[in-house]
Amino acid sequence: MNIYKELAFAQEYDLFYQTSRGQAVDKVEKALILDILTQVHGREMLELGCGTGHWTAFFNENGFRVIAVDESAAMLEQAQRKEISNVHWIKADASRLPFPDQRFDVIAAITLFEFVDDIDILFKEISRVLKPEGILITGWLNALSEVGKQKEHSSIFRHATLYTPEEIKKRLSLLDTAQLYYGVYYDEEFGMLDNKIDRGDVQPAFIASIVKKK
Repeated sequence: MNIYKELAFAQEYDLFYQTSRGQAVDKVEKALILDILTQVHGREMLELGCGTGHWTAFFNENGFRVIAVDESAAMLEQAQRKEISNVHWIKADASRLPFPDQRFDVIAAITLFEFVDDIDILFKEISRVLKPEGILITGWLNALSEVGKQKEHSSIFRHATLYTPEEIKKRLSLLDTAQLYYGVYYDEEFGMLDNKIDRGDVQPAFIASIVKKK
């Protein structure tokens, strides 16, 4: 059973953001992505791996018309219950998109790459549908963070493949040199340290990035 295609998992995903920790994480992650969105001029966005529409709603609130893609019917069912405006929902595999070459100026994928079968194929497909000088916005989970260190104890993340900052830069270099932004610093007990001046050598759990296709 693929838990990411189950309705119960989709509902659990949304419930996390209603907890105090989830709200704190959400605030940091969205602040990073919002900084990136100030660099984007296009108003139509292809969102890959839209899941329950959590980020779809955020993109919409910030002025984007979103074409939201996910291969999970359960996730899309949960997303459509939110009645987000200016969104076109499509059930499709992000590695086999039903769009022509160089279709989009802006593509977003937040914590998608960790859960795909073949990241190389996915990047080739993103490059295919992204216009020259088009922008890719991504969010990643850091393999060097506490999430990465303790992922085998998580029912969700033990199924995921996490990447280090250097691996992320290398992947994105297929398009061009990316700008990376960091946040969500967890201690060993998953207490957040983002408001601490001294975080020691703690690695961020969330890495946001923007890259323009050369």
